[in-house]
Amino acid sequence: MRKDKNIRNKLKKRVHTINILILLIVLLVLVFFTPNIISTARYVYNAVHDNYVSSQDFYFASDKLSLEHTEYQATNNWSGAATYEITINMTSKKNDMATTESDIEYDIRFTCSDNVECTLSKTHGTIVGWGNDGDNVDWFKIYVNPKDGRVLNNTEVAWVEVTAESTSPYSQEISGRIILEVGSSNIYYEIMDSADSPYLTVNIVNSSPQNANVTLSYSPSQVLLDMTSHFYLNATANTTQTINGYSYINSITSNVSSLSTTSVKFYKVDPTQNYIYLSSDNHTPIITLSH
Repeated sequence: MRKDKNIRNKLKKRVHTINILILLIVLLVLVFFTPNIISTARYVYNAVHDNYVSSQDFYFASDKLSLEHTEYQATNNWSGAATYEITINMTSKKNDMATTESDIEYDIRFTCSDNVECTLSKTHGTIVGWGNDGDNVDWFKIYVNPKDGRVLNNTEVAWVEVTAESTSPYSQEISGRIILEVGSSNIYYEIMDSADSPYLTVNIVNSSPQNANVTLSYSPSQVLLDMTSHFYLNATANTTQTINGYSYINSITSNVSSLSTTSVKFYKVDPTQNYIYLSSDNHTPIITLSH
């Protein structure tokens, strides 16, 4: 199977090389006929560079960052008082048939709006490629807090600009702006996920002044609860479902503190699925919340 994959990769590289030559010719013509030579030359360089690294089976991507600088609305239900945790998933896969063999080393940098303070879980990451028996995924987190301990006003907006830059084996930047908006006092949640991620994260926001018992319900034929999470370890109740003679938790109740955000990890039975759910969505999520 590895041999077939190598043959496909070689054929694909030849096709990419031909495409790059064609692109060079077209773009050189554009440079010649365009008055703004500098901006066009930069565009030419970026286009050729991106096509070149793609031809080397180099895929550097994220669920929230992109080459085009994605703008991502994380939530409009943040309390504006507690720490908000953002998980950014990184991948070196284009799809199941197009993955990067080598490891990708990358650096992370950020700026944020002047009403919040932000920190990173790490400033450097490695996406381990399939050539080193990796799963071609990595992640990091951003922690957002109101600046100087203040409570942000309802509807107040904060943002974080994030850039991830690969340093090996090729250089490439992906970036994005993540936007947070303070919402009304209540309990809300969202499911953060992307295709080919082995797990998803449920972010529960309790922006009310009281602690609350929250129940998450789901089908264990689709997702499985991470038994190391504080949400599970502090659970007050759960129910189970039997599948093929084995008992699995299919709902769990735990306490969520006031003015806080709690994250709960679930492992996906089918990693190719994308179960993302935002508070503004109107479809039925794979995990439901009640309180």
